[in-house]
Amino acid sequence: MPSTLSPEIRLKTAYEFAFSPDSRRVAFIGGRYVTMLDIGTRESQFAVHPIANPSSIDFSPDGSRLVVKGTSGRTIILDAKTGELLCDFRNQKEGEGDSALFTACSRFVVSVSWSGLFSVRDRSTAKLVFSQTYSDCQLTRLSTTADRSLFVYSMGGRPHTPDGLTPCIVALHRWPTRSARAEVLPREWPAIAGLQISPSGRYLAVAFGTPPSTLEIFDISTSRTVARRDWSGPHGCSIEWSHDERTLVVTERDGFRFYDLPKLTVSHELPIEYPCYVQFSPSEEFVGFGSSKKSFIIPTDYLAEFVERRRDAS
Repeated sequence: MPSTLSPEIRLKTAYEFAFSPDSRRVAFIGGRYVTMLDIGTRESQFAVHPIANPSSIDFSPDGSRLVVKGTSGRTIILDAKTGELLCDFRNQKEGEGDSALFTACSRFVVSVSWSGLFSVRDRSTAKLVFSQTYSDCQLTRLSTTADRSLFVYSMGGRPHTPDGLTPCIVALHRWPTRSARAEVLPREWPAIAGLQISPSGRYLAVAFGTPPSTLEIFDISTSRTVARRDWSGPHGCSIEWSHDERTLVVTERDGFRFYDLPKLTVSHELPIEYPCYVQFSPSEEFVGFGSSKKSFIIPTDYLAEFVERRRDAS
């Protein structure tokens, strides 16, 4: 990175990031556009508007493709070098949905829909190779482990409690598979606002409540809660694990908060207006903070200083 430049990279709107596998590039959604940025030179490699209202983006593990999903559910594949449209799934009939994520081999795309569809499609042909449909359920908060062998999502059903709240359960789907149904965790959460599987697949970070009021770490291997604290954040919050699973970063109403595990003690608070997304690069050399107003890509070795400067300025 040129020494004459400030360590942080400043962006405008960035609703979601996707770092390349080598951590040298970052793709982000800003308004209508999907932009690819070279982190070293800070130059844009392309900015395209291939789909209405893009809302989710992911880099293929081989670094050659991007999958972009819009709020309508329509999903497309872009060339990661040029931004050229390579494949259109034309799947709007599946309805609105959450994230779309590549599998480890980079050939398939896993997705969930608000209409209750879990699907796996071939990135080149858009052919549906596996699907599972849940009746009267809304599937959201799709995430995956570091090796992309386990995909996790929230299932919200119809209210069946006296207060009318919609309970949520969490499903685990292992890949590759062609016939096995998802495993469902033996636990319900009221109104999941954020969900993220840890890199190893052992832990689940869950933000929940109506309004959102609790942050919890759930041990999947033992089916028990290992940490919990009061929390007040937005619906649809972004949660990110550090690679060693010792730190959790979560969007708050007025910025981002860093929690040390296993006790979820607060280590840093980063004030940023209108926060919406956080992600570490695969090498953990960088971390991206997305906002609908001002966003940042920060070298992690500069993070403590950056947090201090932002706190002093706020």
